[in-house]
Amino acid sequence: MLHRKVFFILFILLYSIDLIQAQEIDVSGCDGSGDQVQINTAIENAEPGDTVCLDGTYIIDGTIWLKPGITLKGSPGTVVQVDSKSSWWFREGVPVIGCKGNPHDIEISGFTLDGNCGAFPSSWANDGAGKSHNCGKLIIFAGSSDNFGENIYIHDMKFIDAFSDAVYIRYANNVRCEDNFISNCQHEGVYLSACTNCITSGNRINGITSDCIRHDNCQNWVIEYNTCHSYGGDSYGAYKHGENGIQIGDAGSSMGYNAQKNIKTKNGVVRYNTFSDPGLKAIWLHPGTQNVDIYDNKFIDAEELEVYGGYVEDISYENPPTQEQSEEVFDSIFDILNAEISETGNLEQGNIDAVNPKWQTKGVASAYIYLAGYDGEITIEDVHYIPVSPSKCANVLTNTKNIASKPVSQKSTVKLTDGANNTLEVELTVKTKYKVKDYKTVSVLGKSVSVPYYKSKSKTAVFTQSFEAPVQFPAVEAPKAYVTHYNGSHAIVEVANVPGIVKTEISIPGSSAREYRLIGEVGTAQNGFRSTHFKKVSTWKYEGMQMHRSQSGLYVDEPFDIDNLTITVTTPYKTMEVTDIEYVVIEDESSKFLNIGFLTLLILCLTYGRAILKIVKMIVGKWY
Repeated sequence: MLHRKVFFILFILLYSIDLIQAQEIDVSGCDGSGDQVQINTAIENAEPGDTVCLDGTYIIDGTIWLKPGITLKGSPGTVVQVDSKSSWWFREGVPVIGCKGNPHDIEISGFTLDGNCGAFPSSWANDGAGKSHNCGKLIIFAGSSDNFGENIYIHDMKFIDAFSDAVYIRYANNVRCEDNFISNCQHEGVYLSACTNCITSGNRINGITSDCIRHDNCQNWVIEYNTCHSYGGDSYGAYKHGENGIQIGDAGSSMGYNAQKNIKTKNGVVRYNTFSDPGLKAIWLHPGTQNVDIYDNKFIDAEELEVYGGYVEDISYENPPTQEQSEEVFDSIFDILNAEISETGNLEQGNIDAVNPKWQTKGVASAYIYLAGYDGEITIEDVHYIPVSPSKCANVLTNTKNIASKPVSQKSTVKLTDGANNTLEVELTVKTKYKVKDYKTVSVLGKSVSVPYYKSKSKTAVFTQSFEAPVQFPAVEAPKAYVTHYNGSHAIVEVANVPGIVKTEISIPGSSAREYRLIGEVGTAQNGFRSTHFKKVSTWKYEGMQMHRSQSGLYVDEPFDIDNLTITVTTPYKTMEVTDIEYVVIEDESSKFLNIGFLTLLILCLTYGRAILKIVKMIVGKWY
């Protein structure tokens, strides 16, 4: 009887556990306005461990409030968008998604969160004197210094078009922000402040006006496998290209709310990240941080992006980046990561194979002639070039076979010549030795006997083939440079645009400018042959603070000394120094005017000094 009771109690317990296991709650019936009401109702009715599931488009005019223990998940294509008619968001500290009370055991994944900032005045980004982009944060989860949040997991989300942060988490332990896409979120992409045991991994973030990733006063953290791209234009009043890839801060306080940070930055790793065209800095590590390791990160410049069509300039209030533009940027970055960029056509060749060669047979010899390519071959806008005549740079593979029944040996020689109409003529001469069966007569006991034997023979066969060749790269002479020195103000430097130049570098002590006119990707053919494919670009990169572009040419601030100016140009095959420089000095007219005026006044004072003094005394005497 006791056994039956125990069995019955266990059955009831197991049945009860099955009844209270985690549930999925679908949110439906959204009418396109105020959809957060249905979502919040579902969250409020959910129990810890439950998942609230979204599917479709939701327009919200108020915050979605998660509670501890709840997962918020969207199906593919689900969008939650801020209502263009609502001003609810544009106050400091108001999130699109937040948590009432201490945030813990929360998971968000799988949908697009759209701040819709293009529908609002740009001034709505700022709330409070001296504060910028502190309104319209998409996610805020905030514990406190004496009550940390716990176990927050945000992954596989798309965050787009917000005046402020995509994700902002402060005072939390065990935070994971992984595999998210962030575009046009105009403060920080992922911002963790005073958090511990954090992983920020696998995110694709387009930074604009501020950082892609920021960790302030965090401990025991890893930032890895993220791709951070920085847009190069102005946006909503922020200064041009002012963002960082990753900023790691250690400040006791910061602007805005959550000013006091009572833990120090330490025990962090930044690794395996890719930075594309970073603004101020790719990685900005503040002083005072402790035990931060940075290694194995990759960096891509803007000119490389141009090859793949992923570079977007002049982002502004009138021309904000779209989600599609950001996705194109990342596609381009991933293409680049799998490519080799080169400024030269002089590449080292590795192992080259003959792919499906065509064998020819002449007598007892078979052979093929295979043109793998031309060493130093390049293309510029789909036109093929080689550095010298075809016969001097052709990479020709040959092979022979002795197909005689009794082969002995085989030797071959190859001769390359330049043919008419820009062709390469290849002549392969093959000398084949072999044995053939013959008979000779010998006398045995007075009788003639025919005895077989093998005798050596040799035959020479000539195989020829003609190939159409690329054109020879035209000789490029160092171009002329023009320097106009506005003495006392600045200098303008221009270098003639001669076809065939990959880059021009202009340098003075402490500052330099590089203009890329061609940029090349190394391509590898099926047979393993390598060549460089150039595309025309017009991209400038600067080091130091003394040079920038103007409508007149390269602007060089004073002090300027022509003797310290160095100009070099690089073609696909060589680098040359520019020595033909036309130098003109134009005196500063305003300075000249002041000098003439001062001298004139001095002469007048010396000549008529006494008379002027008497007049002055008379006037002053009348005043008194």
